[in-house]
Amino acid sequence: MKQTTKSAVCAALLLCLLTGCGARQTTASQISEQHASSKQPPVSAARSEKASSSAVLQAVSSEASAASSQTEEQTELDNMTLSQKVGQLFFLCFRKDTDGTNLFTYNDTVKNTIQAIQPGGIVLFGENIHTTAQVRRLIQNMQQDCKTPPFVGIDQEGGAVQRVTETELIPATVVPSMWRVGQTGSTALAKQVGGVLASELSVFGFNLDFAPDCDVFSNLNNTVIGTRAFSSDPQQAAVFSTAVSAGIRGQGVIPVCKHFPGHGDTEADTHEGYAVVNKTLEQLQKTELVPFEAQIKAGAEMIMAAHISLPKINGDNTPASMSKKVLQGLLREELGFSGVIITDALNMGAVADNYTSGEAAVRAVQAGADMLLMPEDPQAAYNAVRKAVQDGTIPQSRIEESVKRILALKKKYKLFSKRELGDESLLGCEEHQQVVAQIS
Repeated sequence: MKQTTKSAVCAALLLCLLTGCGARQTTASQISEQHASSKQPPVSAARSEKASSSAVLQAVSSEASAASSQTEEQTELDNMTLSQKVGQLFFLCFRKDTDGTNLFTYNDTVKNTIQAIQPGGIVLFGENIHTTAQVRRLIQNMQQDCKTPPFVGIDQEGGAVQRVTETELIPATVVPSMWRVGQTGSTALAKQVGGVLASELSVFGFNLDFAPDCDVFSNLNNTVIGTRAFSSDPQQAAVFSTAVSAGIRGQGVIPVCKHFPGHGDTEADTHEGYAVVNKTLEQLQKTELVPFEAQIKAGAEMIMAAHISLPKINGDNTPASMSKKVLQGLLREELGFSGVIITDALNMGAVADNYTSGEAAVRAVQAGADMLLMPEDPQAAYNAVRKAVQDGTIPQSRIEESVKRILALKKKYKLFSKRELGDESLLGCEEHQQVVAQIS
């Protein structure tokens, strides 16, 4: 039905172009006759004709391109099984080997899980980072077993959170905290910092960075955000986080804005249990939501939903990542976000201590999440979501909405094409050192 509507729109625009040009030609002819005695050509009319024709042609072309893109995505979706569609919703991690040691190599356990779930994304941590060649090999092995190219992400914020600098065997640039970046007062420098982060990630094969932090550090008792934030001022946090996002995006890496709707005013840590923000919507709009609104206006493609509780929004302690009022009502409808919503890690205490992996995954999808990050038991979560679709608890159309967004983002960043790795010389290079040297 959508394709038929788009075809009708294109046909109508073409008809307007044909009839419109004829009308303008008559007008131009009349103007020419009126000015014949002075021999002056109808310049403004001719320009108007060309501008109008160009605008209509551009509209037709844009409409046709959008229709073609959506048709391709629908075809890709139609060629996927239900199991593959559900798999795209999962963003998995593999931090430890079966013997409890850091996982540096691709083993049968990881291979079997990836082949079974076919995840839409994979995230690496410090436990997976040893040498440049080792990380490249691990990522390539994981990608090879995914039928649909996965997002491959990592937390590389700068400051206390930058995974690839956790080993001395990788000479990556050590980027100061985002708080210090905000203190420079230079958004141009902040954009360069984003470029440094992303260009060095490209050396390994990462195509997504779980950064920047868009929280407003408004509670001095907050122990989980602190200097990960750019500022305690909402406007400053907004302009600096969007600048870093632009720098990351400019290097062909997807920035992930976190932690919606804002983790900067909590005293508890959602890694350990419930963290509550006792603010009304009006209060959130003046502080926490400001950076996210700015990011959405600047073209944010992926936003991470935190597990914080908003009792004055929900009426209870339901984590934001599982709240339809927060994800669908606030983020989608109120703020107009149309990109991919990913939950924060579902193995964190605020979730894992209160829900089973299956319950958490189903609740998050029902609330409007597109991707499920790091469920405590990946297979149980996957099975629960697939079963919920099969028995009608979750409509298949709801899953397909998310998969379309995921596929569209992968296509935008050319994940379906072979991506060349960045040269190793980028790691800790002089140019990058000069950028961070400007941060006092």
